[in-house]
Amino acid sequence: MWKKVVACLELVKVFNSSKSTLYYGFCSFIGSLLASSWKLPIGTSLTVAFAITFSAFAIYALNDIYDAKIDAINDLGRPIPSGRVTMREAKVLTTVLFVASAAIALTVNLTVFLCVVLFSVLGIMYSIPPIRFKDGLFANVCWGLGIAAAILGGASVTAINTNSIVAAFTLAFLTAGCGLTKDLKDLEGDRAMNVHTLPIMLGEQGAIKAMTIASIAGFPLLFLNLMFSNVNIAYFATITLTIALFAYSLLVLYRNTGSKIIYKKAYKLQAYAGFLIILAFMINALT
Repeated sequence: MWKKVVACLELVKVFNSSKSTLYYGFCSFIGSLLASSWKLPIGTSLTVAFAITFSAFAIYALNDIYDAKIDAINDLGRPIPSGRVTMREAKVLTTVLFVASAAIALTVNLTVFLCVVLFSVLGIMYSIPPIRFKDGLFANVCWGLGIAAAILGGASVTAINTNSIVAAFTLAFLTAGCGLTKDLKDLEGDRAMNVHTLPIMLGEQGAIKAMTIASIAGFPLLFLNLMFSNVNIAYFATITLTIALFAYSLLVLYRNTGSKIIYKKAYKLQAYAGFLIILAFMINALT
């Protein structure tokens, strides 16, 4: 029984070496902080965070269901290809999580419910044919919009304000532009299953160059937040560290193009950078 529980937790990626699905709930909570700061309604904010997190669990499980053959090439140890979770179990779990996320969101208010539904729909469209945004140009856009929906959903516990909109827009842009590293590390399986991700269409060097352009255009947006609040040295320092960490990940990619191990390393570095961005917004909301 315990092994099955662990396998299900692994399926929904609660504990993941690169980015946990808990990240999305954290984004939602940051949205609540940005909208209300020290007047944060803790109980309601956590409720929304749980709704977003359950939806993220369902989205990642759904992705594994439709990527079972790809994972059999990229990562045979995943719960479905390894046989630790059956396809039927994965489908039941996914359905329950989607329903639970919507039901929890509905207990808060209509705006939160709509944001959670949007987050879920984007995740479904990412994985399920014939739409399957994962297989085309809109994969990273879908990711970015999902992050924005999570942040704005959290902000909706009180009212969506300028700070939460800036955070949602900034993280959406950076996620859309910089999510290519995930596709780089999954190239082998995507090629075998004829999945048309951007690194396959642009080539590995082309994808890294596109990511570089997106980061150069996107990171200055992080300083927009200072235009709507007092100058915050801690926020500035955290964002500077974030940019340095991400720049290092790009340097690693340029020096070692073609290495799956390096792609995984760069993906972890960028996941840490994403966490630092969220931390920076939290610092700014509370100071």
